[in-house]
Amino acid sequence: MNSSKIYKQFFTLCAVLFYICLPAHLSAQTKKSFLKRAYINTVSRYNYLFNAKEQIKAVQRNVALAHKDDFNEILHIFPFSTEENLKNNLPMMDEVIKRCNHIITRRQSSKWVDDSYLLAAKANFFKGDFFIALENFEFVASAYKTKPIRYEAEVWAIKTLLMLGKYDEAVALSEIMLADKDFPKYLLKDLNLVSAEGLIYQKKYVLAYDRIKKALPKVKKREYKYRKHFVAGQLAILNNNPKEAIAYFNKVTKTNAPYEFDFFSRINMVRMYAKPPLNTPNKSKTILNRMVKDDKNIDLLDQIFYELAMIELAGNETTLAMKHFKEALSAKSSNPALKTEIYLTLADLYFENNQFKLAQLYYDSAVQVLDPNNLEFESISNRHQVLTSLIENLIAVEYNDSMLRLARSPEFRKSTLAKIKEQERLKAEEEEYQKNNPFNNTQFMDAPGFANNPAKPGAIPGANFPFYDAQQRTKGINDFTMAWGGYRKLGDFWRIAAIAQVEGESSKEDSQLEEMDDDDDPDSSANKLVSKKVFPPDIAEDDKSYFENVPFGSEQQIEAEYAMGQGYFLAGNIYREKLNQEAKAKQLLEEFLSKLKDNPFRENALYLLIKIYESEGDVNKVRLYRSMLDNEFPNSDFALVLDNPELFKEGKNEKSPEQVVGDLYYVLYQNFQQKNYDSVILVYNYVKKEHPGNVLEGQFDFIYASVAIAKGNKKEYIEIMRNLAVNYAGTPLGDLADLRVQAYGRIFEGASSLDEHSNKAVKIFPYKRSDKNEVHHFIMQIDRSMDLNFVKIAFNDFNRDFRQDKGLQITTSFVGSNTRVLVITGFDNEKDVKSYIADAIINNDLKLSLKTEFSTQNLMYISKDNFTLLLKEKVWEDYQSYFI
Repeated sequence: MNSSKIYKQFFTLCAVLFYICLPAHLSAQTKKSFLKRAYINTVSRYNYLFNAKEQIKAVQRNVALAHKDDFNEILHIFPFSTEENLKNNLPMMDEVIKRCNHIITRRQSSKWVDDSYLLAAKANFFKGDFFIALENFEFVASAYKTKPIRYEAEVWAIKTLLMLGKYDEAVALSEIMLADKDFPKYLLKDLNLVSAEGLIYQKKYVLAYDRIKKALPKVKKREYKYRKHFVAGQLAILNNNPKEAIAYFNKVTKTNAPYEFDFFSRINMVRMYAKPPLNTPNKSKTILNRMVKDDKNIDLLDQIFYELAMIELAGNETTLAMKHFKEALSAKSSNPALKTEIYLTLADLYFENNQFKLAQLYYDSAVQVLDPNNLEFESISNRHQVLTSLIENLIAVEYNDSMLRLARSPEFRKSTLAKIKEQERLKAEEEEYQKNNPFNNTQFMDAPGFANNPAKPGAIPGANFPFYDAQQRTKGINDFTMAWGGYRKLGDFWRIAAIAQVEGESSKEDSQLEEMDDDDDPDSSANKLVSKKVFPPDIAEDDKSYFENVPFGSEQQIEAEYAMGQGYFLAGNIYREKLNQEAKAKQLLEEFLSKLKDNPFRENALYLLIKIYESEGDVNKVRLYRSMLDNEFPNSDFALVLDNPELFKEGKNEKSPEQVVGDLYYVLYQNFQQKNYDSVILVYNYVKKEHPGNVLEGQFDFIYASVAIAKGNKKEYIEIMRNLAVNYAGTPLGDLADLRVQAYGRIFEGASSLDEHSNKAVKIFPYKRSDKNEVHHFIMQIDRSMDLNFVKIAFNDFNRDFRQDKGLQITTSFVGSNTRVLVITGFDNEKDVKSYIADAIINNDLKLSLKTEFSTQNLMYISKDNFTLLLKEKVWEDYQSYFI
């Protein structure tokens, strides 16, 4: 027999006894009416309403437990989760609504009808139907104005408005209720809390703190008192009341709060003790060290070590701080955001201490996990790229230096070989030991009686280190192989070394192919490059495999010296230009000059040293290296640059920018004719940086591309020529670039694939590069799914709000059989329309209205002349490709 039947029988019996005991002077009709009402009220309350309330309470508890808190933000006072999660309660809440509707429709004379309406509204709230819930709460508030239930409905209406994101309305309604003198005192606690929640959303932390402090004395433990105290502590921090904050967090630790509330309460207290005005970092460190020793904090040790590191960093104890940061990275962690923060902090610390190799490693790790939408992503990524380039060149120097020493020094070869063989011996002993170790024997570990052995990973509660599991270990090896290739020896900077190795093999392969193209004779120079390797006589036959990559041949040594010199120069240039480390640049370049007496990059290094010492005002050093430049390279174009600095300094002479560019082009062309390609690159890079978009830009690009192919960089050559063919179509320069592309196809790709390749990659469009100062239009393709009038209204509203003074006109045009575009006219130049597109891309209201995402590839602009041509040609895809 269920509880509802017991309640029904019990209260029916009570009603009968009460009926018998009624005064005798009452009529039988009166007695019958009273008994009926009592029966209806009793059954409504205990057979329907009671069960419905219990279901609501159960759901509210489950919702609170399922709620995920972000302790880096101010917590929600009411843990109602999200609308999506609340929809999981739909079956149970529908049952509640069914019970309430039974009272409302079939027991209308019951005094519990108003409570049923309110409970049904709560049920709609807890199944995520906020609009229906809001209507229900407002109905109760208006239908029962004279009853206290009206005020409870208003409080829940405020909660519903918060869930709908209508924070202004919620706070306004709460202010009206607080000003109502008839508002019941027993509901003031809920009203202050819900008001505080709305004020937090509005970032009005002073008022929110005042409201929650008024509510806290009346909050009971069973109402999740720890959560309210935690939020009060967070608000106290924001209101610069560290002592009050500590008091509130301390109360959380003394309640039976969930683990995370207790943990982060202690973390927040630690932060308050370490900062002004309390300034007691030793107390903070004592608390944190105690937390480190507590086993229950093992899953959040990374957070504890991070806090210790930040305290040491604030006290300028950088070494100790870095130690704690590394301990945080070594600890078990489920917080990728914290790990990213630690990577970046360590990278910055190493960078500030000029330890660029270590800085690069940590920037590399940070870039792998950093969100590309992060505001600092671009600057961090750029710094990472600079350091990666620096280390690639430093590794090239070290590697080639070692290879050349091995090639030229028998003593160095002998000592190196001895070290390698010793390492192999130790490795073999370790493998033998692991093989015979019973704890690494799968059969032994799976044998009967071993299940409870503490050495077996499965016997450790919660053990999840992946390399304990053979399946996970195998999966990790396979994933690594797919991403980075086959087996790799252990070593630092393996990723960079792998890249350098692949690039080196690729460039070597390219050079061999080019020589093969010149002469298909099997005895040609290309095939000589892969001839049998010759070893010095001091290397035994069994040891030759160790020296396969050592450049014993004279040509191989020349290549190694070239790569070494290039690494020296490029690394020195990065130190100076990108990292402002002129002392390191000088050290590296002077080491280069002392080691490599005859190297193609020696001229570049001398020029760079002269510029460095010029900036420092060291006349003697400038004179020394200028003398070396003149003696070793009497026809150097760097001397021309040094003797005519005005050509490279805009604004320091009376020449117009066009004349300066003309002079620079003359210098560039002269160097190109004399095959001084490094000088060409120097002038080209300067012009691209200081004079972008100049009138001779196409000619500069053409010569630079010619230098690229002369240096063997076919990919860069063909890319530049294709761009010139497209951007300067119909001009002599564009036609010449197109011919070069086709010639490239015949020579390197084969005539059979030329036509197809040329048509796809180098299609000549009829559109011309426009003057940036002429009239431009905004255009956007309208998908078939879009309502044309709706699109026009959306852009009209946007223009009214942000471009009202421009007088922009909106029209549409067909630019193909089935392609319609929205056209907005009235822009004076290219700059105006680009600014308009930039504003449209970041305007959320416009994106929401059109229910689409914008980018610079679907919001485009077009010059007036090109638009006329587009209307004539009616091939939308052609202009889209040309624009992109």
